[in-house]
Amino acid sequence: HRPVLHARCPHVPSHPRRPPRPASRRDRAAWRGLAVAVAVLGLVGVALALGWPGLLQGTSRAVAVAALVVAAPLLHRAMQHADALRMDEEAGITPAPAPVAAAVAAPRAQVDAAGAAPAPASLGAPAPAVPAADPRALAVELYAAARGGRVERALALIDAGADVHARPPEGDRDQRSLPVLAAVLPDLRLLRALIGRGVDLNAAHAGMTPLLAATRDSWHGRPEAVMTLLSNGADPRVRDGEGNTALHFAARSTDPGVAALLRDAAAELEAVNAEGLSPLGMACAAGNWRVAKFLLERGARPEPPGGQPALLAAAGSEDDDPAGVHLLLKNKARVDARDARGRTALHVAAGAGHETIVAELIEAGADPALADAHGRTPLMEAARGGHLAVVEQLLRQLPDGGATQAGAVDADGRTLLALACGSENATPALIERLLALGVDPARPDREGKRPLDRAAEAGRWSLVAALDAGYALPSAVREDEDAPIPDRTPLALLREGLREGRTDLDSVLHLLSPADLGLMLHDDAIVADPARVDWLLARGADAGVRDGHGQTPLFVLLGRGAAARVMRTR
Repeated sequence: HRPVLHARCPHVPSHPRRPPRPASRRDRAAWRGLAVAVAVLGLVGVALALGWPGLLQGTSRAVAVAALVVAAPLLHRAMQHADALRMDEEAGITPAPAPVAAAVAAPRAQVDAAGAAPAPASLGAPAPAVPAADPRALAVELYAAARGGRVERALALIDAGADVHARPPEGDRDQRSLPVLAAVLPDLRLLRALIGRGVDLNAAHAGMTPLLAATRDSWHGRPEAVMTLLSNGADPRVRDGEGNTALHFAARSTDPGVAALLRDAAAELEAVNAEGLSPLGMACAAGNWRVAKFLLERGARPEPPGGQPALLAAAGSEDDDPAGVHLLLKNKARVDARDARGRTALHVAAGAGHETIVAELIEAGADPALADAHGRTPLMEAARGGHLAVVEQLLRQLPDGGATQAGAVDADGRTLLALACGSENATPALIERLLALGVDPARPDREGKRPLDRAAEAGRWSLVAALDAGYALPSAVREDEDAPIPDRTPLALLREGLREGRTDLDSVLHLLSPADLGLMLHDDAIVADPARVDWLLARGADAGVRDGHGQTPLFVLLGRGAAARVMRTR
C-alpha cells in the first residue's frame, strides 16, 4: 500500500461515559492485560540479551533468535485479539460463532467497485442474534475503529447495527465523517461497505468530502480510492472551504494517474481557488512538473480566466528550479503576465531570491522596470527580500546600471534602503551596495521613519552601523569592538539590562512604545524588584497591557507586596 498522510485533525476520540463493567469482566481483562505485559517483557528481555556483547553465543543465540522471530508475530496477534475482546465487552457485542462469521465475510469480500453487495448465503439455520447495544456507543466505537485503521473491527460494528450515517461525536476534535475516514485508509473494504449501505459520497462535513480527502491526504496519490469513489458517483467538481477541487489536490501528488482519473471524470481544468490558483498553478507552486506537463497536454491554460497566471506560481516555487518556467514559456505563457496585484513572474522570483529563474525570465524578455500596483519593481522586491545577488542581476539589466532606480519609492514611501532594512536576510554588504547606488539614507517614509530607524527598531545593529558609522549603539551590543555586531531587538536588550540591574538603557528606550515597556511588567524576574517597576513606570510603561491570559500586571502582582504597591501608587 502507498503511504497515506492523514488529515490535519489529531486522532483524539472522545468516548461517552459508560456504566462500570461487572467485576468478573474487569478480572478477566486484568488477567489478560497481565499476561500480555509479561509476554512483552519476556520478548524485550530476549532482545536485550541478544544485543548484550558476549552474553549469548553459539547455539543459545540461534535458539533465542528463532524464539524471538516466532513469538513476536504471535504476541502481536494476541494483543490485537485482547484489544478486540475488551472493546466487545465495553460495547456489549458478543462475537459471532465461526460459521456465522465466515458466512458474513463471504458476501462482504464480493462487494464490487460499485459498492453493491450480494445477499448473504443461507445457512440453513438462523444465526444467533447480536445482543442489542446502545446505538450511540456503537457509533462512537465505529468512529474510533475507523480513525485507528481497525477495519475488521469497524466492519464487525457495522454488522452489529452501528449507524453508518452517524455524524462524528460533537465533542471530538476530529470531525471527519466515516466516509472521509474510510477514503484515506489503505484498506478499502470499509469504504466499499459504506458505499454498499448507501452513504452519500458528496455530502460534505466540516468542509470535506471523501474524494477531497482521498486526493488531499496523500502526496503519492491514492488511485484505487479515487477510482472507487468516482465509480460510485463522487463529484470531482465539489470544492472545499478554500475553493479547492479534487484536481487541485491531485496536482500536488507525485502520481499523474490520479489527475488522469479525475480529468476522465470531467474535473474542471480552469477551476480557481481562493488564492487564484488553478490546478495547473497548484502543480507549479508545488514544483510538480510531471503533473503540470500532463495538465498542459490536456488543455490547461497558463492564464486561467479570473485567476493567477501559472508562471508566477512556477517562479515562486520552493526551489530555484527553472524547469517549470521553461515548460510554461514553451507552452505560450506570457513572460510579463500579471496577477491581480500587478505582479509579474520576475517580481516573484526576485523576491524569493531565485537567481536561476530570474536569469531564465530575463533571457525570455521579462521587463525588470515594471512596477506592480504597490509601486514596487522587481529590484525593490529583491531588496525587500535581502537578496544581494539578485539585486546585482537586475541592476545589470537596467539603464545606467540602475541609477534611475536610486530615488524610486513604493506606495508607502519606502526606498530600496528602507525595504532592505526590513528584511531578515539583509546584510551590511547589501546596504553598502545600495548606498553606492545613490539611495538617500535620510529619506523618511510616509510614517516619518528613516531606513536607520527601521533597522534599529528591528535590532539590526549591523545594518545601523553600515548606514551610520557614528550612531551610538547600545553598550550591550558593542562590548567587543573587534567582534561582529550582533543583531538583537531593543526589547531583548531592555529585558536583559533590567534583569542585570542596569539603568543605562536610554539608548533603546526611544525605540520602544509604552506597550512594549508594559510587557516588561509581566516578567517575574524584573518585577521582583520594586525599583525596576518604578523605573519602567516612570518612563511611561503601560500598566494596562494584558498577557496571554488576559491579565494586567497589577492583577498578577496583587499579593506580591512592594511591587504591587508601587504600581497602585502610580
